[in-house]
Amino acid sequence: MSPLKFILMPIGSAGDVLPMVWLGRLLRERGHEVVFLAQEMVREMPERAGLPTIAWGSAAEQEAILRNPDIWHPRKAVQLVLEFSAKWARQSIAALEPQVDQGRTVIIAGALAFGARVFSEARGVPLITMQLQPTVFMSVDDSPVMMAHGEWLPRAPRWVRRASFGLANWQVDRMLGPAVAALRREMGVPGSGGKMKGVMRHYWHSPDGVLCLFPEWFSPPAADWPRQAMLLRFPHYDEDDTRPLEPALAEFLERHTAEGARPVVITPGSANAHAERFLREAAEACRRLNRAAVVVTRFPEQAPPVRAATLGAELMVTRYAPFSLLFPRAAAVLHHGGVGTTSQCFAAGVPQLIMPLAHDQPDNAARVKRMGAGDYLYPRAFTAGRIAPVLSRIMASQSVREHCLALQQKCRQQMPDARAAEILESLATRALAARHGGVVTVKG
Repeated sequence: MSPLKFILMPIGSAGDVLPMVWLGRLLRERGHEVVFLAQEMVREMPERAGLPTIAWGSAAEQEAILRNPDIWHPRKAVQLVLEFSAKWARQSIAALEPQVDQGRTVIIAGALAFGARVFSEARGVPLITMQLQPTVFMSVDDSPVMMAHGEWLPRAPRWVRRASFGLANWQVDRMLGPAVAALRREMGVPGSGGKMKGVMRHYWHSPDGVLCLFPEWFSPPAADWPRQAMLLRFPHYDEDDTRPLEPALAEFLERHTAEGARPVVITPGSANAHAERFLREAAEACRRLNRAAVVVTRFPEQAPPVRAATLGAELMVTRYAPFSLLFPRAAAVLHHGGVGTTSQCFAAGVPQLIMPLAHDQPDNAARVKRMGAGDYLYPRAFTAGRIAPVLSRIMASQSVREHCLALQQKCRQQMPDARAAEILESLATRALAARHGGVVTVKG
């Protein structure tokens, strides 16, 4: 097909950015022009991948949301994320508008990129929404676990599930609706008078297309999902081609593997600046099991108390390691339940023990347990005394091992990259044709 221009705009931390980098690399390899609009805090990720990158916003402001402990609160997290999303919408439009070549440009944006959604309406530029986890659809037909201790919801009567999601959507509309409505009016979106309803029920799913970067075996589409949703695969891109394992970490892994006891990996996620207790309890559990551990945290200041008090030389701390290189050499992974980390555990065939906090984490944890690939403990139960027996059990279980290997095989049989790119190109071409009367402009 003729080359198009794609503007990629994720919102969030590494788990939101790296899947978009994966898409950008696919599109660039197929001859398309790619421009990456990155928040200042994460600009290095697309830059390391060689993608033309334009940074926007304040790194300090973006970092502030990570430093706020409410980001991991089961209820307060949503309000905090929505507050920042509304503010970032205006900033992102200023970066987006100069990059558009009408007639050949398609935007691919994260679900929280409301600036891209409003801009698409106002300027008639096609937008494809990227969704990374099934919780975003808040399905009544196949309800996810929406918050910690929310396992009751999928088992509740249908009217209870409908009422629960109705209340959640009403709260979102109350918190975010006025800001989105005001921005739509400022941008001159036709029919933008009045209140916004269904911001996270319908609006954040672009009518031009919704790319779900997870496979059907992780979450089959429900009847009440958006009709334009298209399931692809887990991207599994983690910069392994530009950021290899540090030599000291590689030596640590080799030494313990040679001794017959692979270490446990402990990671609270790239965005978690409040994980000291998580790290302390997880490391102490490893000490009780006489297991070495590798801690991966972007905020290593959380780790020294753990190192001094528990494992000594048997604990290695690193700011970053590609999970695709690290996890296959681990006995198990203790983590927060982000969908990217969860899927990397699937790909490595390694058991996982999750401490879910908020966002999509409780649902991902529940899916891992249902699939037989591990277990989870909520924060109050996440103590060394409880972690150690659960961790020991899942590492020793033949059933868990078999389920992990089966999921690893599913990951190996995922949709090929080329097919994923073809689907994206088809969505983009169709959206351009619909917006421009069947005529797609090609740059000579």
